[in-house]
Amino acid sequence: MLDLFKNIKNKISNKIKKNNEDNPEYRIKFAQKIASKKIRYVSERITDAQSGEIIDTIIGKDGFFHITDYGEIVISCGGKELFKARTRDLKAYEFLSLEGAVLESLDLISNKQRSVIAYYKYYR
Repeated sequence: MLDLFKNIKNKISNKIKKNNEDNPEYRIKFAQKIASKKIRYVSERITDAQSGEIIDTIIGKDGFFHITDYGEIVISCGGKELFKARTRDLKAYEFLSLEGAVLESLDLISNKQRSVIAYYKYYR
């Protein structure tokens, strides 16, 4: 009976593989996956220095992702680049609802560490 449970556990664990989010190849594939999405709006997550409160501020609407020939992911809204990061350095997480993603990295435009949230356009 114990062997039966071990076999079932092994079969399940072989089918479920955790993504290695620290692997640059995974980060590049994830950036390519979200690059096909259109953006409804983008917000930036800022921590207030005095109170320590986290504030989300909308920084752009109606945009898109773009991956450059140099391996950088760019978020553009209204003809303006809002965020640019190297895909190899990007830490990105998609919402459980799959309605958007959080992108954290060194922004090549402002040369600061930033956390932006991109909400996808939803087509029915």
